[in-house]
Amino acid sequence: MFFLAIHNLPEDRSALAPALASALGITSYEAGVRLRVSGSGPLVVATFGERTAADEVRRKLEASGLTAVMISDVEIASAQKEFPVRTFRFNDHTLHAESQKQETLAVDYRTIFLIIRGTGIKQETSTVTTKEKKFDMGKAVLTGGLIISKTVKTTGQKITEEREGFFYVYAEGVPPLVFREGVLDYSSLGPALQPSRTANFTALLAEIRRRSPQARFDDRLITRAGQVQLLGPSLDVQKYLGVAVELLVRVLLR
Repeated sequence: MFFLAIHNLPEDRSALAPALASALGITSYEAGVRLRVSGSGPLVVATFGERTAADEVRRKLEASGLTAVMISDVEIASAQKEFPVRTFRFNDHTLHAESQKQETLAVDYRTIFLIIRGTGIKQETSTVTTKEKKFDMGKAVLTGGLIISKTVKTTGQKITEEREGFFYVYAEGVPPLVFREGVLDYSSLGPALQPSRTANFTALLAEIRRRSPQARFDDRLITRAGQVQLLGPSLDVQKYLGVAVELLVRVLLR
């Protein structure tokens, strides 16, 4: 699959709708709906099964003055050969990380150039049946008041949501390091260790940012609203969050 996004968007999007509509073969109204997001992008405006069609639409967008970027799921899989951090240690000049497989990396703070912060949001829908007793006038009359209620079953949908913070650290010469809130061992924080996992995760991120002040930082993927602003209304943010991360990397490093 190929994902086509536009970015460097101005605050007034109305003038862009006709160009986007022409390139995608949709109505100006539909194009206006896709552009109805805040921020300057990137914003995914279309997906394609074949590169030829995606390249053709990208050329039309760029000919109309829009700034476009395209990535494929194959490129995303290749770019995101990440290093999943389990334990970490701060030295004076380097961040030492170890994975669950006991692989190790040492990263010089001065080589860190980008940190992307986000939240993985997993939603599950289940069917829930509740029972409730309600007064039944008919039964009360027929039984002479011996039975005055009936059991009513109600079936509905219950949505549960699970959240996990993460951040990617990009540095020269090493794969992206990914820190996931739920799998990290925070014991190396020592005296700074706090009772809450979330507090420890926040402290870890703050310490890495303090030691690498030159690194660019982006946190627009913290909320579902921010993820939708980037992926658009048609893509499932739970399934395509990796696309959002890689698009940000491409655009921020341009």
